[in-house]
Amino acid sequence: MKLDLARIKSYQLDLAISCKAFSDTRLERTLHGIKRDYNEPERRIRTPLTRLCLLLFIRDLSPTNYDDVVIRAVFTLAFAGFLGIGEFT
Repeated sequence: MKLDLARIKSYQLDLAISCKAFSDTRLERTLHGIKRDYNEPERRIRTPLTRLCLLLFIRDLSPTNYDDVVIRAVFTLAFAGFLGIGEFT
């Protein structure tokens, strides 16, 4: 909904129409009430993928099963690929 309002505000700015209605506190409270009524889910907190997490993922993979070996290699390669260059040196 905020994106739609931003589009309308941008359109009004392009037409040189006053946009003071968008700075009204009642509009912000109305949006907050709509969000509360529709009960939008909260954003998940995402934690960084650490070495410990990686070890927990691959701990239960069997070293003799081909599929598990491939999955372990993929996880390890992906983890190493996402590290920044500063984390290598």
